[in-house]
Amino acid sequence: MKKSLRLVLSTVLFGVASLAQAAWPDRPISLIVPFPPGGSTDIVGRLLGKELSNRLGVTVMVENRPGAAGNVGSRYVVNAKPDGYTLLVATTAQTIGAAIYKSPGYDVTADFEAISGINDGPLLLMTRPDLGVTNMQELLELSKRTPQGFSVGSAGNGSSPHMAAEVLSLATGMKIVHVPFQGAAPAMNALIGGQVDLGFDLILGARPFVEEKRVQAIGMATLERYPLFPHLPTLAGQSPDKLGDFNESAWNVLLAPKGTPADVVETLNAHMKVILSSEHVRARLAEMSNVPIWKTPQETQAFIEEDVEKWKRIVREANLEKL
Repeated sequence: MKKSLRLVLSTVLFGVASLAQAAWPDRPISLIVPFPPGGSTDIVGRLLGKELSNRLGVTVMVENRPGAAGNVGSRYVVNAKPDGYTLLVATTAQTIGAAIYKSPGYDVTADFEAISGINDGPLLLMTRPDLGVTNMQELLELSKRTPQGFSVGSAGNGSSPHMAAEVLSLATGMKIVHVPFQGAAPAMNALIGGQVDLGFDLILGARPFVEEKRVQAIGMATLERYPLFPHLPTLAGQSPDKLGDFNESAWNVLLAPKGTPADVVETLNAHMKVILSSEHVRARLAEMSNVPIWKTPQETQAFIEEDVEKWKRIVREANLEKL
């Protein structure tokens, strides 16, 4: 009799536990953006939060936790309970950080569950308008007559524009002098004002200044012409011998703390596929000069691991001092 009672109780408890797990989500979810409000990652995060809220039937609250090039927000998520109620909008900064920071406080390849890719935005190489070049070949020729090198402004040490410039230097032999600024806007202002010679930036931020001819566009950092701006040539196409595989961008992926249940990860991935396939989301990303990059959890994990290895190699070959 006691054995039968224990069996009944075990069955009931198992059923309750199963129901509790199946009930996810039954309360608000925190979507952590590790950068300040107003930036491109924040805009993507708020778009994603709204779409996930609609599909999951619970509030998805975007929380900005900026600091240390995204490390503060990332560490917050790493230390959160892995129950599917805390998610991270991660960026290129996290994979670059794994290579350039001595101690970011987490391992981006091991401390998260990869859920899905989100979006990708390519970088554009520009020069100050009075540098006197309009394409990559002219810039390379000028570099031969400029032994002191070109000053390159960026949004800060280890930012995507900074690292794209390092890749450019390694590929072409062009000497650069990196000038870090406190964000993309000050770096662009320095380029417009002629205080630096070159700069990379996302199309989203660069487009109005290119159209107003306040800076000179040299080429897209993509392997093929970007569908949203097909008139802009690629750096790879202009110099295939040196830059044939040059492909630099700033992207976002969705992550969760390590140990988040597999069924939660799969559910979120399925929702992400639908969200990133919807016309209105694709149109909104296009307004930001971005394209959706849905991936499976396994593909997302492999993508992150490959990017970390790439940046470790670049940091090593460029002999960059770790931060």
